[in-house]
Amino acid sequence: MFLQDVAKPVFDVAKTELFEKFEKAFIVLYLILYSKGVITLLLTGGSTEGDGAGDFDFGILKLFWLINYLITASLFVVKWDVIKDRLAIVVSSNYFYWVFLMFLFLSTIWSYRPDETIKASIAMCGTVLFGVYIVCRYSLKEQIKLFLWFFGIVISLSILFMLIPGYGIDMGKHAGAVRGIYSHKNIAGQIAVLSSATFLICVKGKLLENQKLAYLGFTLSLAMVIASKSSSSLLYALVLIALINAIQVLSLRGNLFVWSLVSLGGLYFLVSTWAETIMNSALGLVGKDATFSGRTDIWDVIIDKIQEELWLGYGFDGFWHGIYGESLYVRNALRWNLPNSHNGYLDLTLGIGIVGAALLALVIWVTFVKGLAVLKTNFSWANTWGFIYIFYLLMINMSESSLGSPNSLQTIFMTISIVTVSVEFSNLFSTGKLSNKTV
Repeated sequence: MFLQDVAKPVFDVAKTELFEKFEKAFIVLYLILYSKGVITLLLTGGSTEGDGAGDFDFGILKLFWLINYLITASLFVVKWDVIKDRLAIVVSSNYFYWVFLMFLFLSTIWSYRPDETIKASIAMCGTVLFGVYIVCRYSLKEQIKLFLWFFGIVISLSILFMLIPGYGIDMGKHAGAVRGIYSHKNIAGQIAVLSSATFLICVKGKLLENQKLAYLGFTLSLAMVIASKSSSSLLYALVLIALINAIQVLSLRGNLFVWSLVSLGGLYFLVSTWAETIMNSALGLVGKDATFSGRTDIWDVIIDKIQEELWLGYGFDGFWHGIYGESLYVRNALRWNLPNSHNGYLDLTLGIGIVGAALLALVIWVTFVKGLAVLKTNFSWANTWGFIYIFYLLMINMSESSLGSPNSLQTIFMTISIVTVSVEFSNLFSTGKLSNKTV
């Protein structure tokens, strides 16, 4: 009786409009923190890569992550009546993803740094839990509106930080590049790429009541991509814009769909035939070369280390620990204190081997196929977001490392995409429909 008397007011408060506003503010705030915005830049005092940013203590972030895990777990309890039906679908339709997460914990057995592996695995589950709550709590359109708030605040704060000398505009290694609320121009560029894609989807689908805001958001996001002077981000933005326009083919029916598919197939054949020439030309336009600014030299050394623990890897987060881990070999070979391999696929394989990487690849492939089925069966612009994000994630991890990283915005969005696509697929193709909110 005592527990009921204590719990009842808490559950009553959770049903109020004020509490719902708290939920949304909590989610948007943590999306900013997980994107490494503001806090990291302030802690470094405006330093960036090449200026000793790696020498600063970011221990306070661990406290922020722990608070997030605890609040998220509490929200699952107080909002149980609202989320339980959707959570049942999430759990039952993502078996491979849960197996992947369990494999991370399992890698503690053979990890070169088991203490780091267990901590990283717990952090990964906490990060995934946050993404799962967002999917269980909000419909797809509501999720996108939350993302728009996040991107809108990021762009607005970035403009404000540009007015503060030494912060919003890099004055060090990448002098003149706009980085906004982030500690590196490439991070700012990647966030702006996803922001521009999200706002463009809203423009196409008229997902905002005020279309002028959608156009403004897209314009400012694209301007930030250009101002970041991140050549790879500019290339990613152009590819995503082209993909968003091409994906409309899935909304077509009959002969129009067939001929459009044939045309795209012909275009793909031409592109693949001249792939090397096109790639070299594209890289040249954005100031890169076939070595991806020297990254291929790094990758050669990393591949040698992967072959030593090919099947199971060094354990999740068991490799990159400076002079205290196997990463010392890479540091000595390249004479460079690398934080990662600048390739998400290689880092994932380093940690959990071919077996673990194949598990995540299977999850992404299933999501890709389900996403196509959903779009072809019931095309809506809201449904394109998860599909576009998976494509974006695969792109950026060719030259950056954020695939399956704990306490990362990319892992949250990856989780949201995987889980949302599975929910929408179940809604369309399962006999039992969800009774709660749908698109």
